[in-house]
Amino acid sequence: MTGAEFPHLTPGAARRVSTPDARRAVLDTFHNPQWTAPVRDAPALLRHRRRGCELHVRITDDVVCFVAFHLDSATSPRPAPVRSEPVRRRRRGGAGNVWPTIWRELRARLRAAGCELSRRGKHDLARLPGGGTYTLPATASDHRALRNAAHDLTALGVELRRPHGRRPRREAR
Repeated sequence: MTGAEFPHLTPGAARRVSTPDARRAVLDTFHNPQWTAPVRDAPALLRHRRRGCELHVRITDDVVCFVAFHLDSATSPRPAPVRSEPVRRRRRGGAGNVWPTIWRELRARLRAAGCELSRRGKHDLARLPGGGTYTLPATASDHRALRNAAHDLTALGVELRRPHGRRPRREAR
């Protein structure tokens, strides 16, 4: 086995390859892996696996950064499927919700629609632009109370849905 056909190893990975059998396993895994997947915590590395040998290979220059030998590869866990595009983090219900997702947002949309809000004991009283009133609970016990209130107010003529397009950004304080 010549040095040209053997991949370049980092010092930590080279310490794990101390026998001819280990060198053969690393070489087989490097050139003919049974499966390959990105490393979850390091997107610049690929995980090559063949039988009981696992390698982490740097994508840019094919340097082997990590070598591990698993005694029982049949029972070792398979990697989870990796998504082709990263997951987009969402706050407060995500970009797809057009209805208010928290009470503060509902109150802000009521004010934007021209309603006057006042506190009456344990409840908020909303005076609607058309002259009607609606009582908002201060401590709702039902998980659907916010959605029900938004739909009731929409039925009374107050438009609370977010307009189509992008959600407005929060202003810096």
